[in-house]
Amino acid sequence: MRLRLPPFPSRFHWAIAAFLLGFAIFLLILTHTYLLPAFDALRTATPDEKKRIAAYSRLLLAVILVILGAGIILTFRIGRYFLPRRRPPRTRTEYTDAWVESARRMPQPPPER
Repeated sequence: MRLRLPPFPSRFHWAIAAFLLGFAIFLLILTHTYLLPAFDALRTATPDEKKRIAAYSRLLLAVILVILGAGIILTFRIGRYFLPRRRPPRTRTEYTDAWVESARRMPQPPPER
């Protein structure tokens, strides 16, 4: 039995794919430019330098998490649930009595003379 997913607009899929691909590329660049050299330097670092590398790493992690959170909010448009757009007021449906309406529509007999 196949699981059927509800239909989504195609732009929704492309936005998710573009965000994930861009973030993956960003993480690969970050890994090669910072993390791998930091691991190499950590082997021969003094305790003071290890604290400094840890502080830079925490700062970098905070920046990455902020970028990830902002990207998710912008990609998935979560703001629409918290800040909905103004819409015109809803029209109130008039519920009429079915018996009264049927009596109004029924042809009247001709008047007696």
